[in-house]
Amino acid sequence: MVPGVIKRLFWQRQDERLQQFAETEAFGARDLAHAALQVKDPWLRRQLVLHAQDEVRHATILEEGTSPPTRVGLGASVLGDTVAESGIDLEQMGEVRFLAFVHLAEKRAVEEFAMHRLALGEDGARFDSILADEKRHVAWTGHALERFRKDGRGAEVDAALRALRRQRWMNIWLAFARRLSVYSSALILSLIYLLLVAPFSLLAGRWKAGWQPGARGPIERPF
Repeated sequence: MVPGVIKRLFWQRQDERLQQFAETEAFGARDLAHAALQVKDPWLRRQLVLHAQDEVRHATILEEGTSPPTRVGLGASVLGDTVAESGIDLEQMGEVRFLAFVHLAEKRAVEEFAMHRLALGEDGARFDSILADEKRHVAWTGHALERFRKDGRGAEVDAALRALRRQRWMNIWLAFARRLSVYSSALILSLIYLLLVAPFSLLAGRWKAGWQPGARGPIERPF
């Protein structure tokens, strides 16, 4: 039942959904590539580059699934491209918070791709290799956070994870509130129309609109 609901809710426009996923992967590759340019640890730099390459491959797989195949998002993954306003920047966030963000994002990606893979059945086979990569990404980012813990930065790691989880739930609540405000506004305006505007419109319909002839006859003029 759940896979059927997911397919009905998310995959009525399959090309559009695949393109959205592809763009997300491509922009993620861009952010990871920029982070690789900023870190000094050779191991961490290598992991970020490999991760960025995986994201580019994911974008390619997803865009090839559209009809016709597209290449809209891949330009964002170029190593020398500038960071967009909507992206995440290691220099601004710091290494610990940046990697905590990537770790949590990859864990959600594993859950979401597994859900969509199940919902699409045979059509979701393209997600198999992506899902395997995402699990590996969870593992390496988790290992990177453990390295920070061993360096005595465990409190910073825990604080970053807690803050990011709170921020995510806040974003979910804000998105829900925005959507709720749209529906509530539509409901209030509908009630105003039905209870106030519509009755007066019916009453106004008893009189003809526009200019009406006077009750008296025409005035006779001497010229």
